Amino acid sequence: MMQSIPLHSKTHYLRFSITPATKNDLALRKTLADALMQSFGLTSTATYLDILWTSDDGSDCVIRAQKEDATKISAALASWTESPRLSLTKESPFLPSLLRRDDVL
Repeated sequence: MMQSIPLHSKTHYLRFSITPATKNDLALRKTLADALMQSFGLTSTATYLDILWTSDDGSDCVIRAQKEDATKISAALASWTESPRLSLTKESPFLPSLLRRDDVL
């Protein structure tokens, strides 16, 4: 009998919509750092994350972060009022699940 073993991932993927749209990954990274600093202080600006993808029109992006930091990143961006504004549209420990655009949280 075949036994299934769950996959445990230490990373988590978050997909955000960006308003106004921007393709500048450095500006997105700065926005993420500023939102984390505003919400959680200076040490949170060093939170490890990668911008994996930005859409061609700059209206969406996907980031990878540690599982334990994903909630902190989402909370920081929810309270961020500056521009550009990033709004969580999907999140998952499995990157391919973020590919569909019509499945919104």
